[in-house]
Amino acid sequence: MTVKKRAFESTSEVQRAWNRAVDERARQPVAPLSFAPVAVDSLYSLMRADTLKNMSSDWRTHPEIFTKSRARMVAMLQVNGISDSVVLDAMACVPRHVFVDEAFYLRAYDDDALPIGHGQTISHPSTVARMIALMRESVTLHSVLEIGTGCGYQAAVLALCARHVYTIERVGPLYDLACLHLAQMANVLQQGAAPVHAKYGDGMVGWADVAPFDGIILAAAGLAVPQALLEQLRIGGVLVAPVGAEQQRLVRITRINDNEWTREVLDAVNFVPLLGGVTNN
Repeated sequence: MTVKKRAFESTSEVQRAWNRAVDERARQPVAPLSFAPVAVDSLYSLMRADTLKNMSSDWRTHPEIFTKSRARMVAMLQVNGISDSVVLDAMACVPRHVFVDEAFYLRAYDDDALPIGHGQTISHPSTVARMIALMRESVTLHSVLEIGTGCGYQAAVLALCARHVYTIERVGPLYDLACLHLAQMANVLQQGAAPVHAKYGDGMVGWADVAPFDGIILAAAGLAVPQALLEQLRIGGVLVAPVGAEQQRLVRITRINDNEWTREVLDAVNFVPLLGGVTNN
């Protein structure tokens, strides 16, 4: 039996897909090209019109650029359950974009943790608001200690929620950066903000010279809360911290008397590790 030779070679699946795409493009109407500038509002709907295209390297000195972005962030905090008006007002007042690197300024008001160098991050706005609100639920914050100043953002928010703020940073360059940011905030926050006392040192040992504290807040997670910090809470005082390694949880610890503390285990969180000592790297 004679087999008739095929007059053509079969087309591969890839070639057939390519041919279909070519045919589809050929059927599409040709759209006119336009090189007109796109309106700023359509690209950055949260920003005020006609600001981004005129921005220069001194954008940090113009916090009004991000007013709408910050208002949207605060509205989302309310949607997500933050109801403390003092905390919300503080979050609305403190310009978060001042505390982030220029590479991330368009993401400054996203609910996201952003890198600040040296293996550290600025916490999610929702986490900052949540932790401060947890402290304020059961105690008046006259004096607060923050462990892990980072870039200084949380300390600035605390300055509008407490009467005295003390903060410790173990990484030398971050301590310098935070001091610079907090000095910039003096003109922004003005009256009503508490003084912020910053210290370069080991946060795990606390700040015994100015203890006891009504509230202590940790911006890094350890396997346990250092006993030195628990001892620096006044009776009735509240400590809020992330605890754990791979699986971290937010805990709230309240001091009942000289030798007794209660502990509540709350939200799942994700923080950088709590380390002791100091470093310039």
